[in-house]
Amino acid sequence: MKLFKTLLLALSSVAVGLAVAIPVFADDSHEQGSLNPAGPPAQHISDLFYIVLIPATLVIILVGGAIVYAAFRFRRRDDAMPRQIGGNNALEFTWTLVPALILLSILGLSIAQMPFLRQSPDDSAMHIHVFAQRFAWSFRYPGLKSEQFGTLYIPAGQVVNLDIDSRDVIHSWSVPRLGGRLDAVPGMRNHTWVEASAPGSYYGQCTELCGVGHATMTVTVVALSPANFQAWYAKQPKGGSS
Repeated sequence: MKLFKTLLLALSSVAVGLAVAIPVFADDSHEQGSLNPAGPPAQHISDLFYIVLIPATLVIILVGGAIVYAAFRFRRRDDAMPRQIGGNNALEFTWTLVPALILLSILGLSIAQMPFLRQSPDDSAMHIHVFAQRFAWSFRYPGLKSEQFGTLYIPAGQVVNLDIDSRDVIHSWSVPRLGGRLDAVPGMRNHTWVEASAPGSYYGQCTELCGVGHATMTVTVVALSPANFQAWYAKQPKGGSS
């Protein structure tokens, strides 16, 4: 009977852990779902998330199970003072060192991803100048006369470099299915890159509170096949500069 209760408590803790994890592992089909990557930068972010999620889920199961087990197994049955373990150096060292090592591992993995996400693998690829202003995004292509507003057209399967500025206050560029966030700061040009694995429309928005119209500051990235992108580009008025 005692063994049965112990197993029941252990299974209950596992169920609690899975109840937390399953919604996250479920298919993320939202149009701004960061766990539904559509390009290499977003894929790296998604992979890192799952690398962190798996040990985090195990910690929830183990710690939750230990708490539930201890609450039932060692519940007070009389007025006797329970055995004290304060000052147990081995235990205190263990539960300090293990979390520290886990956090340092996560930090190391995160830092290792930063160069890939920020440094373009092909700086000679097309550079598009992205401007943020309340409350819209605009884009200047090399060789085109005028800026494009609201929709960014890129060739699918190719690296596209983005040079991001702000014309007023701080904004933040975010198209989750293509990559991470990057602030648009007045007087500072920041750089990132995107690559859409397949043609399609990918959605994003400003993620920095920038004023009363912040909620309407959305952006659509349309990835066209290289041939269709060239056809679109050929129709635009020429004569501008990057």
